[in-house]
Amino acid sequence: MITPNEWNEVWLEPGKALDVAVDSLSELVDYELAVVLELAGRGSLRVRRAFGPLATPKLTGHEIPLAGRTDLAAVLASGTPVLFETGEGFRDTYQGLIDLPPGHSCLAAPLAVGGRTIGLLTLDHRDCGVFTLQALRCIGILARLIALALLQSDASASLRDRNARLVAERDRLMVPGGEAFRNLAGGSAAWIRIVDSLRLVADTDSPVLLIGETGTGKEEAAKAIHRLSSRSAGPFVALNCSSLPPALAESELFGHERGSFTGAHVLRRGRFELADGGTLFLDEIGDLPAEIQPKLLRALQEGCIERLGGERETAVDIRVIAATHVDLGAAVDAGRFRADLFYRLAVFPIRLPPLRERRDDIIILAERFLEDFRSRPGWSSLRFTKEALAGLSVRAWPGNVRELRNVVERAAILAQGGLIGHAELECADGGECPCMPACDRGSDPPTSAVGRLDEVQREHIRTVLTRTGGRIYGRDGAAEILGLKPSTLQSRMKRLGLDRGEFVRTGTTPPAR
Repeated sequence: MITPNEWNEVWLEPGKALDVAVDSLSELVDYELAVVLELAGRGSLRVRRAFGPLATPKLTGHEIPLAGRTDLAAVLASGTPVLFETGEGFRDTYQGLIDLPPGHSCLAAPLAVGGRTIGLLTLDHRDCGVFTLQALRCIGILARLIALALLQSDASASLRDRNARLVAERDRLMVPGGEAFRNLAGGSAAWIRIVDSLRLVADTDSPVLLIGETGTGKEEAAKAIHRLSSRSAGPFVALNCSSLPPALAESELFGHERGSFTGAHVLRRGRFELADGGTLFLDEIGDLPAEIQPKLLRALQEGCIERLGGERETAVDIRVIAATHVDLGAAVDAGRFRADLFYRLAVFPIRLPPLRERRDDIIILAERFLEDFRSRPGWSSLRFTKEALAGLSVRAWPGNVRELRNVVERAAILAQGGLIGHAELECADGGECPCMPACDRGSDPPTSAVGRLDEVQREHIRTVLTRTGGRIYGRDGAAEILGLKPSTLQSRMKRLGLDRGEFVRTGTTPPAR
């Protein structure tokens, strides 16, 4: 029985069906040369394929004008196969290309489908009298099958070309702008507008403010702007302002001179100098310490910086792209962020939509991540089930694109490089795992072991909640630190007897339960 893969190879590969049909002739007729010719638009026959021991590359694309070839024209007009002996008014069709002796056997059969003639089949053998009248009748039937195969080959080639165009169009939508947007896949209207905005502002040197929730791809958007800009040959330097202690913020941004403070044993260049000639990306700009904000504003306005402990200014040529997940306008109103710095940074604000606002892109993104993972050893056969894709498209994805990628990668690990189904995605999303050996449910573990595991989990979650002041959601929240969904963490806290309110209220460790 033919397998699905063999079926696809034969019937979806252009020319395969034609090869099979003509190859079947060899079981009925002893030919040395079989040639399939198609009617060309210039009143000629053009060689499409040649088979047999006498086939030669010289035949490829060879054209035979019908003008003056009344013998071939008559065969095409008759609609029936004709048996000829050369020298009886049937000139050697391939004279000058193949050396065939006088009197060799020759047969010609029109290729017609639905009453429309589309070409001609010729069979040749160097010996005379090889083709019989009985063979002639069989070839009349097979010629119709060969004609169908010829049409199918054309249709397959057309379908493949159309599919290639659609794939190219898909890739254009998934990665608008080509390599510059390689990590910003999406085809939804909302995302195309974002990409158009990124492309538009990339041609300028204006500051850009990227606004969006955690995990929406702000840094990748900044990199795309840099790659499309005239500064693409220069450095792209990133700095996360939320991780800057106030005491070190100035040194990180502007650098310091040797001996400027205790521990400053060498001169150190800051991010502004490192980004000279390129782009400086300031992530989570809303968390920049207040005492550094006026110095950053001056550096942006003057185009020069002064190292900590230094006595002279250093000119820098940079383009600044800032990003934030908080409402900077509200921060300005609350006095936590300088209004003049806000206006300086927000020359061209771009809001990156969360994944829930671009649901049409979820499957595109998931497939794109899977395509990246397939390059890993042993993962080349990774694919989703239909149920898995349907499940991905309806989830909330509070962690946005970053969460989606992490879930897909964990599911790929659980699937061991094979088929990713609903179960693998549930396990990857922090649910109970029915498929991992470590989850052996054939026997219950000892009660003491359960108690020890629960206590370890309780103490670890208690430590993280203490560190975050009870904050579960968002960047650097307890759920992100623990690598869990917020809902999963809350369920686990309830089971372990941990109350978030105690951490928010006191900021101290609650008594053990």
